[in-house]
Amino acid sequence: MNDVKSLLLPVTAQFNQQYQNQKLGAVLTSAKTLPADKADPKLQAACVEMESLFINYLFKEMRATIDKSGFISGGRAEEIFTSMLDVELSRKISGAGGIGLSAILLEKLGGRENRNSTK
Repeated sequence: MNDVKSLLLPVTAQFNQQYQNQKLGAVLTSAKTLPADKADPKLQAACVEMESLFINYLFKEMRATIDKSGFISGGRAEEIFTSMLDVELSRKISGAGGIGLSAILLEKLGGRENRNSTK
């Protein structure tokens, strides 16, 4: 029984990954169709800032996975520098279009605002 599970695990994992990629692609495609002129500037700025925070968190977690050798260590100063670098990089990335999270947030939050105004 374990042999069958071990044989099916890679196949099901690959199928699940393809399914997730298709769902993500559909979401990103629908998010990019939002007209920019209808967006509230404050809401748009908040969505870009939220995306920046998310990207910064990704950088922080990715850096935490890297083992420090101790051979060349900058100590606390290096930690402060890399955290400041990550903040600036995340702001630049989200300001230049980012990973699509701000567009999704803007679509979802902007749509909610439009539904409430029609009632």
